[in-house]
Amino acid sequence: MKKKRTLGALAAVFVAATLPVVAASPASASSADCQVYLRNLGYNVGTQVQAACDHAAAWDMSGMNRHGCYVSLVNLGVKVNDASTACYQLA
Repeated sequence: MKKKRTLGALAAVFVAATLPVVAASPASASSADCQVYLRNLGYNVGTQVQAACDHAAAWDMSGMNRHGCYVSLVNLGVKVNDASTACYQLA
């Protein structure tokens, strides 16, 4: 009986601890931050850059959206380090 209670309590603690992390991830993603960062570095932020930043900011579990943003920005001529920061840290 004590074992079931302990497992139940541990499960509740685990859910309570992970819920804020899961809920906060999409809210911290910002296409605007990505775009402003690139604009401040002197890049022209047009529709293709906006689309890449929007793609990175869209929440996905696999992380492929951010990788797609990175590849798109590098293909548009954005420096590797700048694209990495824009897609992985700001968006």
